[in-house]
Amino acid sequence: MDKLTRFAPWISRIVLLGATVIFLVIGLRYITDPIQASAATGVSLGSTLATTTTRVGSGAFPLGFAIFTFACLISRQRILIGVSLVATVIITAIAVRIFGMVADGPSPASTKLFIPEGIMLTLSVVSIVLELARRRRQIDRA
Repeated sequence: MDKLTRFAPWISRIVLLGATVIFLVIGLRYITDPIQASAATGVSLGSTLATTTTRVGSGAFPLGFAIFTFACLISRQRILIGVSLVATVIITAIAVRIFGMVADGPSPASTKLFIPEGIMLTLSVVSIVLELARRRRQIDRA
């Protein structure tokens, strides 16, 4: 495990970079053109309130996550916090996706998103475990 902990910061940075890009793309897509972004998933926005609400709910929140994960990416002290946020968001997304499948029925387009979400969650968990082990190792050496 000691040899693996050397890779913890790099795995964490890969997770944070990937999450930053994904959140940024999603956020900007819904902020710049919420009507088209929503239409791509079969959602129709029929009022200015709906458009603005979509900009905030589907655009501003992912953009805020992107800013936060980027800040954690460039800060050595905040890497664990950032990866923990990514894991929390992905776990929540997977749980809501499962709830949606039960409540609304399965959708092939939605179901295939389990694969990248599962990969991101796995990398996040591995990163958290390795980062915690690396920190314990540093404390033991001190």
